[in-house]
Amino acid sequence: MNDSESLQLLRSIDERLSRLEKQVNKSQSIEEVALRPEVSILADIIDENFSPSSREGRENLAKVEVLKDLLQELSDEESLQSIKTLTKKLKNLTPYIEQIDELENVVSIMTDSLDEIMSHAIAHGLNIEELGENLKKMSGHLIEIIESGALTQLLESGVLDPKSIEIVGALGNSLAISKNHTKSVGIFGVLSSVYNKDVQRSLGFALNLATHFGRKLNQKNVKEIKHGK
Repeated sequence: MNDSESLQLLRSIDERLSRLEKQVNKSQSIEEVALRPEVSILADIIDENFSPSSREGRENLAKVEVLKDLLQELSDEESLQSIKTLTKKLKNLTPYIEQIDELENVVSIMTDSLDEIMSHAIAHGLNIEELGENLKKMSGHLIEIIESGALTQLLESGVLDPKSIEIVGALGNSLAISKNHTKSVGIFGVLSSVYNKDVQRSLGFALNLATHFGRKLNQKNVKEIKHGK
């Protein structure tokens, strides 16, 4: 065998050894493979927090079991349908949620305005304690009115009817005007004013009022007699 043949043989043996080495590396067990540092840290954390030998580990394992049961419940067809229905309902509530946000803004503006009004009032001599006492008294009287049934009677009496309020307003306006135009009138002045059409309308109104008012008083007296008062 000459030098050339010997060199060729050595090359062939070297190639075969290289192939064998590669095959051995491929069959290396997973335990012999060096793990990356991140994987090793993650494995240590799992062992530390989910070890059955520690109280914390057992608690965490129990939580995992609860989570597993919850996922099973949620994956049920009926539960999925309920979640789907709920999602649609929540979409329908979006406009109302936006209105709530707007309401919060309105309340915030009202609060700021009220603070400004109160500060301005205090600066001009408003006594907060006196105001509080008056509001307290007013609340007490209002509660008494409601409990006694007087408020119901007032609402049913017709005093707050728009026509009644209009008449009361006209009466108040007339009182204010008459206060600034007072003059002395004798018996002849009274007699002559009877021919005034405005006075005639007022007298007609007064007589009509007296008629109905007397009728109501009579009804009230009859009720009191029936109830033995």
